[in-house]
Formats: sequence, structure tokens, C-alpha cells
Amino acid sequence: MDEDENFNGVQIVLAASRAEANEFDNNHFSAFICTFPKKLSGYALREHLENIPTNKDGSAKRTIYGLRKVESMLIDEFGKENVVCVHYNELDKFIGKKTKIVGISTMDPMGLAYVSTTYNSLIGFGGEALNASEFEKLVTHPSIKKYKPKVIVGGQGSWQVIEADSQKRLSIDVIFQGEGEKDLVNVFKKLMKDEKVPSSFQADKPDRSKIPLIKNAASYGMVEIMRGCGRGCHFCSPTMRARHSFPIDHIMKEVEINIKGGAKSIFTVTEDIFLYKCKKNFIPNTPEVVKLYKTIANYPGVEYILLSHGSFAPVLYDKKLLEELTPILIEKTRWNPKTNQTYKKPFISVEMGIESGSANLMKKHMKGKALPYSVDKWPELVIQAVGTLNDHDWWPLCTIMTGQPDETEEDVIATINLIDDLRAHNAKMFYTPVLFIPLKEAVLSNSRRASLNNLSELQWEIIARSWKNNIDFWAPEMQKIIGPTFFFAHWFYARWKHGKNLTRPAMRLVGLPVTGKIDKVCDPAYCQK
Repeated sequence: MDEDENFNGVQIVLAASRAEANEFDNNHFSAFICTFPKKLSGYALREHLENIPTNKDGSAKRTIYGLRKVESMLIDEFGKENVVCVHYNELDKFIGKKTKIVGISTMDPMGLAYVSTTYNSLIGFGGEALNASEFEKLVTHPSIKKYKPKVIVGGQGSWQVIEADSQKRLSIDVIFQGEGEKDLVNVFKKLMKDEKVPSSFQADKPDRSKIPLIKNAASYGMVEIMRGCGRGCHFCSPTMRARHSFPIDHIMKEVEINIKGGAKSIFTVTEDIFLYKCKKNFIPNTPEVVKLYKTIANYPGVEYILLSHGSFAPVLYDKKLLEELTPILIEKTRWNPKTNQTYKKPFISVEMGIESGSANLMKKHMKGKALPYSVDKWPELVIQAVGTLNDHDWWPLCTIMTGQPDETEEDVIATINLIDDLRAHNAKMFYTPVLFIPLKEAVLSNSRRASLNNLSELQWEIIARSWKNNIDFWAPEMQKIIGPTFFFAHWFYARWKHGKNLTRPAMRLVGLPVTGKIDKVCDPAYCQK
């Protein structure tokens, strides 16, 4: 920290935690490790945390996309000389007597997101999630304590600070929730003038046709191609927002900014890559999707294209979608023998939500997830879609949620049977079982949070079978090592930590001889045999 009492600093300093602003050697899936306990993940990622690329003046070379949007708006209002994006390790170079506001953007500040809650508690030792630890380290930085600027926290995970009752403890002046394009600048104006602002501010929806361009490169070369989803899943907040696809000229301007800023990849940010400029009733607009990715792939300097989220129904509705998109993306995939010799052939990966194998539960909380099809035959749709994806060398990362409100034993059995059916069909995918979390702005925001401590044996079975499938497919040679090691080093601890319901699922996970069939008969109305 700068000890010079005459050090002025910059009026507005923007930052994100070292865990969230990192690029992890251009591997965005490594960010999942930040949801693990800090003593484990912090050790594994220590070199990344200490060495984040910066510009010559110490400002951030690349940082999270949302922060770049905020930076752009504030520069337009207050001038480039008064706004800077900085990484944690360089904050003391920019926070001084002149600094009025430190703005922080975050996705998972308290470790309360789906993956953090599930896997930090599942491991059960090693401290809080690295995301939470790094966020607290940021908001309590010595320079912030010394010069006492106003601290405002926003981003998709800002609600967690309120939920954890940590705003006062961490000396955060304002929690900003929602999209920032309409209200954020006015909030900053008031803070600059020391005017009163509500400690928790809920923003109005902006005019998305007036979303500004970023001015500097974002982590992984992120560009937003579509905001919102509109499918209306009750557990998710983005799906409750109206869908807006950005014009291709707007997108390509941000591609240019990222490449000029040193990015080698372009990460297309969206709730569903297949719904870009889609037609009514979620019918995919294949020509527009293909045109977008072909344009990005052909831009000089783009070595890789990274994908965020997708859905199953569009790939079944129009067979040309994958037929035309795959040749473009397979040439730009990060997952190939050129970058990692453990891969025998290149493949494309995208995050997709299975969530449940129960059509009954899907009707209650996710009836729009299968559109333009009916959700009545959701398990069959998932199996067919994963098969179609695999046929075109797409190996999706799929979330499966348990502990949802109104989830019955029959619903859980239906999910287990879907997992077994996917295995029987030799599905090439990564299973990510997670616990239900009531997110802010979602329909189920006031529902009870799921916990490992109250999972039934069948719910534990979802976690165990998912991870057994992962090990068998992704690391079969490790099964002989993982089995005995897990059993002798962790099983007794886990049983004590999480209860007797873990006994049989844990034994199946390590390959011990326990019957693989579920003991109860499933309701044929919504279970796969």
C-alpha cells in the first residue's frame, strides 16, 4: 500500500476478485475450482491468483465482462481519467485520497451459488469457498480501509451479501441489484456528491437497444450476443427476463475490442446460443446463428470460440443447426489434442440444463424448457438431444438439480432413471449434480434452500451416480485409484458429516458391490424404464 499521504489515486476504481477476474490460462471451466474450499482450490490455483495480466500502468488488461460494461458507462459520464478497472494485486496504486468510489462486481461473493453450495459443503473441510474468501479479501483491502471510499457492490451475485447478512460487517455502502444500464450512473453521481443512496438498490429494466459497447477487453474475450431467455424456469432469474439479441455489428465491434486487447478467444455470452434471433415459440433461426459464428470465426486473431449455455430442444427441431454450426466451431474449439493431449479427438462443449428427469416436476417449474416441444416427454427429449449432440462431436456439461420445491420420491427416481438411461445410451457428457438454491428475482426466490444435511438416500444417489458416470467416462484409468482412496480416506468422514443416507450411494460411487437398481417402483406416468 502506498504510504504517501499526498497520494491522490483515481476517483472511481472498479474491481472484481482474483477468483472471478481470472482467465486461468484461457480455460473457463477451471473457474469451477473456485467453488471448492479455499485451502484446496487456493493452493491449486495460487499461481493464477498471483499473476493476473496487467497493463504497463497497472490497470487490468482484461477483466470480467460486466465490469467492462460499467466502466464504459462511467467513462462516458465522468471521463476516462477518472475511471479505472484494476485487479486486486494492484489496488494500492489507484486508491488514494481522491478516490470517492470503489465499485465491485461479483457472481458468487458468499459462496451461495449452485456449484459453490453443493461442492463446498460436499467436501466439508478446507474452509469456505475460494470465491467467498477472495471477495472478502477484496472488499477489506488495506487501501479501502485506509482511504475509506464509498463501496458499491453489484453483479449477478450481489443478492448473496444481503442473504448472508454481511453488508454491514464488510462495510459495503450500497448493494446494487439488477441490470445497470438505466440507473447505475445516477447512483454513482449521488455517491460522488455524498448524497444519500439506499443501502440496497433495485434497478429498473433498461432499454436494451441502448446497451453501450465495452471500451476495453474482457476476460476470455467475452461478448454478449443475447440477454435474457424467456423460458420462464422458476428456479432461474435470467430465464424470467425478456430475450434480446444484439445486432451482429454491435457484437463484432466488441470482438474487435477484445482481440486488440490481447484476447485469443471469443466467449459468446448468452443464456442460449441456439436462440440467437430465434423465431416465435423458441423456434431456432439457424441462418442467423450460423452467420454470427461464421463471422466471429473469420475475424483475424480469433483462435478459439468458447460457448456458454444452450438448450436441448433447438438441436432436435432443426437438424441443420448442428450440421452447419459444427464445422465452424470444431475448428475453433479449445478442447482438442492440439491444446491437451488427453483428448483423442476435438469436441465442442456447452453448458446445458437437464435439471430433472421428472416430467411432473418439469411441468410445475420448467414447462417452457422444452419449447417448441411439450415438456410431457422431457426424458426422451433429453436422451435424443444428447445423442444428436454427440453425433456431431458436442459433449455437453449438464446440470442436474435435486432438492427442488415439491420434489417427491417419485420425481427423484425419475431423475435417477434418466441418468441410468443416458449411461445406457453411452452419452458423452459431463454430469454436474447441484442442490436447489433460491436465487434472487426467480419465482422460487422465497423457497427453502436445499442442504446436504437433509438429503434422502435417493437424492444422494443422484450425486453418486452422476459422478460415477463422470469418472467412468472421463478418467476410467483412475477408477482403481479413486475407489479405494475415496473409500478409506473419505467415506467414514463423509458418513459422519452427512449422515447414514450417504452409505449406499458412496459405496456405489467407489465401485463396491451394491445393487444398482432402485428399490421402489416408479410411476410409469413420468419415469423412464
